[in-house]
Amino acid sequence: MLTCAVLILLISSQSNGVKVDVKVVDSHSQIGQGQSGLYRPGANKLTASRDPGPLCAHSDLAQIVGKCYDIEVSEYKYAVCPFHNITQHEVALKWNAYHGILGIWSHWSYDNLYSKFAHGHYTDGDTCTKNDKTILRTALLHHTCGKRTRVVSVGEPDTCAYNITLESPLFCHSVFSDVYNALPETERKQFAMSTLEFKHNVLTDEGLKVERRKILDRIGCLNMKKEFKDLEECEREYNDLIKEHKDLDEKCSSEADENKYDELQNKYDELKRVVAESGLVFPDDL
Repeated sequence: MLTCAVLILLISSQSNGVKVDVKVVDSHSQIGQGQSGLYRPGANKLTASRDPGPLCAHSDLAQIVGKCYDIEVSEYKYAVCPFHNITQHEVALKWNAYHGILGIWSHWSYDNLYSKFAHGHYTDGDTCTKNDKTILRTALLHHTCGKRTRVVSVGEPDTCAYNITLESPLFCHSVFSDVYNALPETERKQFAMSTLEFKHNVLTDEGLKVERRKILDRIGCLNMKKEFKDLEECEREYNDLIKEHKDLDEKCSSEADENKYDELQNKYDELKRVVAESGLVFPDDL
């Protein structure tokens, strides 16, 4: 998926489950182009463009951090290093075999009410070409219950976007999937209070989401980038936002309109702030 430059609120064979006590990617730089050459385990050093994001999960999941789990599919070997990175190595005897990074650990996505962890997102992989455009590889990691920790499948449903499934006994227990259990003690009280208020109809669905997003934001576990399927989808949403903003500006006459306008203005200001922090130029400033 492409992250819009204008709007940022913006792998079948059986796995052998090999554990490696060192990460495949062990340093970082600004290269991000992958490497070519015959695959030699331990010899094809890769560099990443950034450090991985925070774990943001139950502390017991840290026991698989720093380990890597391999699977070979066709002519490729994939190494999944949970909460660090995912890499791909072409094992075919070719002079220009590809070895590169599919993604670096970024963040979790959550269920509808931010109660449970859903999928792990790995972003900022090596560059690749899709529809004559240069994009960065990404991977979505699915976690399922299993008798041992291993990679069970890898697929590429869209160009340079990978779906990978990792199973482990760690994922068999709800204690590891519930957001509450991953929170520091200082935030659990507020999380529990939001749950109670929701059950007693003090908070609506949207109100519950807002409260929980605040909690996740405070501990640095809320992804602030909005991702789109393509640039066209991003542009459509941006244009819709601008149109709604202008319409409200013209007919802001009632208190409800004013509240809506203030809400939209806050979104607009936040959009400009995030774009500026990303080193981009906001359209209105051109």
